[in-house]
Amino acid sequence: MTIQVNGESIHVTADVKSVADLIEKLNLSHRRFFIIEKNRAVISPENYQVETVSADDCFEIVHFVGGG
Repeated sequence: MTIQVNGESIHVTADVKSVADLIEKLNLSHRRFFIIEKNRAVISPENYQVETVSADDCFEIVHFVGGG
């Protein structure tokens, strides 16, 4: 299926069923601080396992970078 991530169309396989699966697919699980928005609604981390991923969903993923 095709979804949008940060404005880019990407194809994900059928095994990406939840936001948690998408995090794994995008190799984000090692990052501590990030926010995921699905179709303009922020997803709470406790809902990553149950929030589904469907064709044509739009995700914005923002991660924080420290510095000084």
